[in-house]
Amino acid sequence: MAPARASTSWPAACSPLLEREVAGEPRRARVLAAFPTALYLHLGRHDLVLPVLTGDALLLPTGLRLALASAEVEWGVQAGHDVLVGDGRVRLPGRDVVSVRPWRPARVTRASSAPFASIAGAAHILGQADSSAVLRELAADLTAAGLDGRRVGRRVGALVGAGAGLTPSGDDALCGVLLALRAVGGRVPSGDDAAGAVAASVRRASAATTSLSASLLSAASEGYAVPEVVRLVDEVARGDTSAVTEALAPVLGIGHSSGADLVAGLAGALDALIPVLAQDAGPHHTEPEGARRA
Repeated sequence: MAPARASTSWPAACSPLLEREVAGEPRRARVLAAFPTALYLHLGRHDLVLPVLTGDALLLPTGLRLALASAEVEWGVQAGHDVLVGDGRVRLPGRDVVSVRPWRPARVTRASSAPFASIAGAAHILGQADSSAVLRELAADLTAAGLDGRRVGRRVGALVGAGAGLTPSGDDALCGVLLALRAVGGRVPSGDDAAGAVAASVRRASAATTSLSASLLSAASEGYAVPEVVRLVDEVARGDTSAVTEALAPVLGIGHSSGADLVAGLAGALDALIPVLAQDAGPHHTEPEGARRA
């Protein structure tokens, strides 16, 4: 199919997470990267990135979404170019991407009431995934420190920006920790405090990673992620093992290793959360043998 050329504007749906920036006064935005399915625009502040997404792109929670597929789109710009963003539109050469309506990004549900044993069983499935054992250990150590009220800055610093690419592996694992703390942490006495401490430390350290990754970490601290990840986290928190198995494969398929690295962070956070949940469940609730970490 030939790229769409007839119209001078492409209608799009805008995430409420960046609606103010798109609707505000026009500003110059630097193109960080241009791919067939996505254009990443840096809006000035380090962690402020607007993804302009085609209809077949990974649905990032901060995106400005086109209905057009990537085969119908040519951006007309490359990394390093400048475009204008504001007044409800992104001005590209020869056409504008115009925000015409909002859309609701996927968000992890807070603290379900699923039985502890069910969550432990669901977490065991994550532990069998082909993901990084090192990232899992680091995520578990970070989460445990947060739950114990210990300082988390050094542990966050070991993950932020660790790895290559627009979303380094350490950041993907941190997203898993942040989402796990939102989904399950509210069930334990120190969970919300741990979530706040990790999120605050990530914000302070975000200059150490890429702008795109910093923007996604900021979204994850509020519970936002791509729908595939949100579904997986919610199913784990519900303790639905069959649904977790079904939801896991699409997440592992995200990026070269991004999905697997996020799963490692999620599994590591649950390694630290589940013993606390077990204590809270009382002496008559025991952890299934298969859910214990080897």
